[in-house]
Amino acid sequence: MRVLIVGEVPFVDTLAGLCRARDHKVDLFLSDDLQDQDVLDRMVRAATRCQIAIESLNESQAAKLWLVEGIEVNLPPDVPLLVSALAASATEIASWTDHPARVVGYGLLPPITVTGMVEFVPALQTDFEIAARARRFWEDLGFEVVRVPDSAGLVRPRIVCSLINEAVRVMTATGLAVEELDQAIQLGMNAPRGPLTWADEIGLDVVLGTLEGLLRYWGHERYRPAPLLRQKVYAGQLGKKTGHGFYKYETVLA
Repeated sequence: MRVLIVGEVPFVDTLAGLCRARDHKVDLFLSDDLQDQDVLDRMVRAATRCQIAIESLNESQAAKLWLVEGIEVNLPPDVPLLVSALAASATEIASWTDHPARVVGYGLLPPITVTGMVEFVPALQTDFEIAARARRFWEDLGFEVVRVPDSAGLVRPRIVCSLINEAVRVMTATGLAVEELDQAIQLGMNAPRGPLTWADEIGLDVVLGTLEGLLRYWGHERYRPAPLLRQKVYAGQLGKKTGHGFYKYETVLA
């Protein structure tokens, strides 16, 4: 199977590796590189010959809209488009396209290979056979597929990003060091990692985009992003992928 994957690290790199391990032919493009016309043209050509397309961009609704429209308009009519439903619901994303019946939402959070679970979210417009093909695709990659109700942020991302947001607020209000807050949660709740470490793994821009999607979708003030989180995104301190988030890293993923 030929798979087109477009979006941001670390999501797309991991997905590409899983697809290649199943002997799929992968065309991989980073969303940041699509500003280059030559790269954009190559992505368009790849879209015209793929058998399944995966989009993973959650930094903002505007960026996601541009990317989804750019991919979908170039796909053959019967090709499923799997979209990350963090910053917007699958049904809303499907409404941006010319062929909404082929759009199927999903939800993943790093570390992807450790959790082994994908949230599966057909849109209201999704064709039954397309949804079945999408589900088989995720299962073939080795994921446990869990169907969840369609909404911005889904289930696990909604909970995790809310926890991260509250952790940032607490740290700002109390003056706790990043390491101290992470240790308090990790040891006190027997968690596998602290919320700020997890934020850096996900990408602070993805956390921010998810929270903004939740705030827009549900309208609850509890989803309003903490000012420090927004400031770090403005500063380009996005976590592991840029080498600096709440922690500093020697290796840059982007």
